[in-house]
Amino acid sequence: MHAPILSVMINRPDGRDHYPDRLARVRDLVSRDDPGLASELVSLATANDDVWRFDGAQVRMAVETLPPTRRHDLILEVAAAAAATPIESLLHWLGRHFSAAELSRPAGSVLINAATRRTTGVPAELAVLAEVALRDTGRVPPELLAVMRRSARWMPPLAADIRPFLTDPADLLNVGEPWAETANTAAASDERIRALIAHALRSRGAAPATRWSTKAVELTSAFGRAESRALLHHWFALVPQDRTFPLRGDFLYDVNDVPDTHNAEALRGLLHLIAATRPEPGDAEAVGRLAQYASGRIPGHGPRSPIVTNAAILALESIGTRTALTELRRLRTAAPMPGTARRLDQAIARRAAALRS
Repeated sequence: MHAPILSVMINRPDGRDHYPDRLARVRDLVSRDDPGLASELVSLATANDDVWRFDGAQVRMAVETLPPTRRHDLILEVAAAAAATPIESLLHWLGRHFSAAELSRPAGSVLINAATRRTTGVPAELAVLAEVALRDTGRVPPELLAVMRRSARWMPPLAADIRPFLTDPADLLNVGEPWAETANTAAASDERIRALIAHALRSRGAAPATRWSTKAVELTSAFGRAESRALLHHWFALVPQDRTFPLRGDFLYDVNDVPDTHNAEALRGLLHLIAATRPEPGDAEAVGRLAQYASGRIPGHGPRSPIVTNAAILALESIGTRTALTELRRLRTAAPMPGTARRLDQAIARRAAALRS
């Protein structure tokens, strides 16, 4: 798995970005349309950590002078030569400027697999890959859908091309996290569970809105409070588990240590559901453990997930029991970030006063 790209770029030796002799070799291979070009590019990706700047950018420009049909074949040749070498960025720039009609099924599959290992992508390019997937398989792979969702959140003004693919998807949550995949599987066979998750994703802001809370009560009552809570507790317990497949992100921190942004919003909504309904046995402990995980500090990032942490604090205060107060105090002793500490202090003071009265 790659180290975080920005960290690699900041700390890398100069030779990883400047390699005039190898640049000259690539230009020569391009000019002669030499079949050794694919192997040279894979070798370069290993040497430059698959970061294509400075001389790497010159390599890109040289390769992009090739005719589209040759670049298309190069995608397959590079994938075959790479074996286990991580080359997501190399494949990304090789696959630019193609329409869905120009990509064969094998080349499209290679580019889709590479795209799904990144946190985000260019929406217009992801839309092309989605079209290829629909043409060849009749569906957008859940891994590609996850990248599209994250990209739509990162680049809303550019997301028009991918929004049609995000309406009424089979999987409500992004694959790659055990809790989300478990929830998706449950939702696929039970419309009540699907309705709960869909409602959780509609929650916005720091606290649930009144109308949203009313609907949450209706949904949990129809489902059965004890049964729905057992599901939530189980999902929360799975959140700290490692991703089912790693991602590569352009950040100073390891994106695999941080919850998927779409799934984090779902967790916020599920915590709001607990805050909006009557407490059940085990709520405080399950929410407290999730809060402890979400508030953990990640180097180069800060708290793992502030929106989950804040929603968990709200849920614990709303649960209102002495056990919930104990969980709030336990979180406070973990030296959280100043903003989290302030919220905890306020929640602890309010709940302690309420329990004394």
